[in-house]
Amino acid sequence: MQKPIQPRDQIVKSAKGHQLQRGNSFNMEDSALSRHQLLFGWVDYLLFASTLLVSLLIGVYHAWRGGNSTSEYLMGGKSMGIFPIAMSLAASSISGTTLLGTPADIYLTGTMYSWMPLAMFLCTPATGYLYLSVFHRLQVVSANQYLELRFNHIVRRIASVLYIIKQLFYMAIVVYAPSLALKQVTGINVYLSVGVMLGVCTFYTALGGIKAVVWTDTLQIFVMYGSFITVLVKGINDAGGLGTVWQRNLDSSRVEFFNVDFDPTTRHTIWSVIIGGFFYWTSFYGVDQSIVQRFLAMPTLHRAQISMWCNLVAAAGIVGFACFGGTVVYAKYFDCDPLTSKVIEKADQIMPLFVMDTVGNLPGLPGLFVAGVFSGALSSLSSGLNSVALIVLEDFIRPFFPSIEDQTATKVTKGVAILFGCINFGMVLLVAQVQTILDATLSFNGAVNGAMIGVFTLGMFVPSANAIGAGFGMLISFAAMMWLGVGSQIAKSRGLRHNQLKTLSTAGCASFNSTITAISQGLMKGSEDEAPFVIWRISYLWYTMIGMLIVLILGTIVSFMTGRQNPRLLDPKLLCKFSDCFPSRKIGDSPQNNKTNNIELD
Repeated sequence: MQKPIQPRDQIVKSAKGHQLQRGNSFNMEDSALSRHQLLFGWVDYLLFASTLLVSLLIGVYHAWRGGNSTSEYLMGGKSMGIFPIAMSLAASSISGTTLLGTPADIYLTGTMYSWMPLAMFLCTPATGYLYLSVFHRLQVVSANQYLELRFNHIVRRIASVLYIIKQLFYMAIVVYAPSLALKQVTGINVYLSVGVMLGVCTFYTALGGIKAVVWTDTLQIFVMYGSFITVLVKGINDAGGLGTVWQRNLDSSRVEFFNVDFDPTTRHTIWSVIIGGFFYWTSFYGVDQSIVQRFLAMPTLHRAQISMWCNLVAAAGIVGFACFGGTVVYAKYFDCDPLTSKVIEKADQIMPLFVMDTVGNLPGLPGLFVAGVFSGALSSLSSGLNSVALIVLEDFIRPFFPSIEDQTATKVTKGVAILFGCINFGMVLLVAQVQTILDATLSFNGAVNGAMIGVFTLGMFVPSANAIGAGFGMLISFAAMMWLGVGSQIAKSRGLRHNQLKTLSTAGCASFNSTITAISQGLMKGSEDEAPFVIWRISYLWYTMIGMLIVLILGTIVSFMTGRQNPRLLDPKLLCKFSDCFPSRKIGDSPQNNKTNNIELD
């Protein structure tokens, strides 16, 4: 049974009577977080509810202001501005799991992951000037529409099915993981928060379309920034300043930036984070429907490219703050680890615990942080629902009903968004039964992302590739990467571990006086004598690149074996040239230029 909310100035007691003063360092003697929930006050609930209410009102406003056309609903009438699209891209890039999982990873393994913003920077010109230039020249509505133009409708349908499946799993974890972690420190029931999040998001997405999604994302990115910066500033002050934060991380060997190990089984190295991260983010920004849809909602290619660079600043900034947050959290708990002392059960609960321990005595600030985490989840969820609705309409309904009326198509799209919102709640119930869902989801996303960017890259950069090669390469890549991902999950359940976990100390805890490692506490069990098959130990950061290479290699070979495509018969607009990286200023600068390149598709 849940305990009643207590005033912030009171002492919270554990079931055994040990006292824990909110706002100071924890005395973790024989305590467990499940025994003393650190609950919200009314100001926190008010601030959190206000964020959800504003999101709803934005959806209502754009439903009232917008037209009934499908173009207006799905593409914003191709009149979206640079700033809201850039902020929407950034918000969609960052989910609640990023805000919770990244600090936890830095806390456990050190700062190698901090190279990820560089990978995001490197992928920006590749996506903005190569892949995006092709989509804008063709003026397609669905990204997968390109695959039918380049290959055939079968390849397009395969890609669409894989995308929908991926989005269903991804959206489920996006809403479940933050709810599970935050429940431990706020007392909010997991399924209640999931239901509220899905209800609010489905409502404003179905009602207001892409404009509602974009403008709520813009609001939510500011909430994310505000909440994270506020908590970090207070945490740094409590730790004694930046110098203390740096020194405590340095003393524990967490400050590590130049691991150049070429072993692909080493989880985080310069190569895996920068190169592997480059392919992951390129697959996301380059060919993911939710991102391509936003780019195509802008009137010109030039504006879309500017929005991509603006997005880089906002998205990389959030990732950077999340990485830095991990070092601040460690500086707080450097001598009394909450995992070892059983205050929390999972690493992804450490950031919410840190928030309640740091600003829990300041009314409204915990609510601001929770609003930021839920904003990250809402932005990813709304993007997923809107993009899935477009995929279903353009790839599965319109091809069979080409003369469908515009108003009817809009209603169908809204119905699809609502349907998938309901299905997503069922998926959350399924996800809750899986023990290794976070790692499993990352592996599954890597499997699909590799196959997707592989088939688009094959079509754009290999003129001789044909439909048989593209379809065969995509399916084999997906199957192989799923085998790799599932195999790695089985190996982890049997004790697979990596050697980058840092030392955790309980020397400052009342009942603990030893320094131990995360491995010895069962976070990563197993022994070297039980080392699994080497391929299952490959770092998850390489999954997208491996999947892409499988498509390119097999797709090219099979195309030559089955009668390769004659490049002379291809529309030049379907191919990508590296000269597109240095476009003239006139390309895409006016709507008239785009009209000459439009391909009209039903």
